[in-house]
Amino acid sequence: MAVRVYKKLSIEDFGSHLLDSNDLDPIYVALVGCELPTEQLYRWLLAYWCFYHAGVASYLSEFEGDDFFYKMEVAARNEELAPTGDRWPRAKERRHFRGGQAIKAVRSLQAQYGSSPEDMVTYCIGPEDARLCKDVIRRSKDHFLFGDWIAFKVADMIDRCLRVEIGFDQAAAFMFRDPTESALMFWRKQKKMPPETMPRDTQAVITEVVDYLTQHFKASLAPPFMDRPIGLQEVETILCKWKSHLHGHYPLFNDQEEILQGLSSWTAYSETAERFALAMPRKAFSSAAPPRRVT
Repeated sequence: MAVRVYKKLSIEDFGSHLLDSNDLDPIYVALVGCELPTEQLYRWLLAYWCFYHAGVASYLSEFEGDDFFYKMEVAARNEELAPTGDRWPRAKERRHFRGGQAIKAVRSLQAQYGSSPEDMVTYCIGPEDARLCKDVIRRSKDHFLFGDWIAFKVADMIDRCLRVEIGFDQAAAFMFRDPTESALMFWRKQKKMPPETMPRDTQAVITEVVDYLTQHFKASLAPPFMDRPIGLQEVETILCKWKSHLHGHYPLFNDQEEILQGLSSWTAYSETAERFALAMPRKAFSSAAPPRRVT
């Protein structure tokens, strides 16, 4: 990935930008803003977790039952062009969801859920007495090609986009390398320590950083519903994006720009993609005309 040149911000200023501009998780904001019927919303989530692309998820969510899984397999096989005239995309986060493995994943989903793809989301949500993050991750990983990272994302999106309360703790939020490394980077900057300095107790440092950032952003509310103060999940996201920002891979408004660009070729073929694009936060693009579907 090419390094881009731009002014690097402190984590406090960068986090404030993400929160003020709705660039923390613009996918979440747009998905809630679409106000999709519940069954379509569940199909959208399933398709998104597989391909991690808002345009593809929007298009596929418009199909129901066996037709949904048929189209999912067409997209996974990627031999027939997408309606846009291009190959079916998947984001770099799901770059392994392709070829024979992706076909196997779709077929296993259909074998498990028959003509009701929405039941996959219901299964991941699980019973009320088993809704800790680790429980949702475990159920998500029951599906082929659903590993730790996407399973964590499933838990986060169920909690934030479906308003089903999932219990997150620090161990779950910091189970991956990026937020941990970012927390250590911030700790070193605060303590004016050399870049390679390692603490005696990494978990204690993470707790210290999380507590500091939670307190710093306490006046902000968590998107997309703005129903609670900033918490562990949002701090983890700020840390991950700040690390990428410092390394030259995350300029301001990065996610809004990438998501809108990915949607642009789908709005002509999918009413849902058009609705999604119109619901996207676009503070950086206030002068741009919203995309319109060709009718």
